[in-house]
Amino acid sequence: MSFADRFKRFFGSGGGKSPGLRRLEPFALEHKGVEGFVEPQTATHPITLLLVDRDGDSIRAPVDHPRDAARFCEEYGIPIYDAGVVGYPKRMRYFDAHRRSDNLELDARIAELERSLDEEPPPEP
Repeated sequence: MSFADRFKRFFGSGGGKSPGLRRLEPFALEHKGVEGFVEPQTATHPITLLLVDRDGDSIRAPVDHPRDAARFCEEYGIPIYDAGVVGYPKRMRYFDAHRRSDNLELDARIAELERSLDEEPPPEP
């Protein structure tokens, strides 16, 4: 995408564009194999657009209306699906599970270091 296209997109008429979509733009531009999933509104969450790349990394943002999500995806050439109908891609679940296991491993290593720091040093001979 050229500088002129980005300039037009940034300053162009954003009529009806949900403000939350702006934070998805870098993800849409920098990741490969991105797909969009419109998540329905729930009692505690607004309608959201979830973007998932080919590795399973993801990001989401609230949208005012599903048509805003569709417009965003069309603008970036991203296929879009209804998450309530098709569900979520397995690669996203695997990516999240791997990320959680990495965090658990890191937490265990930090806890081990903290325990070793709390131990009294052995007496010097």
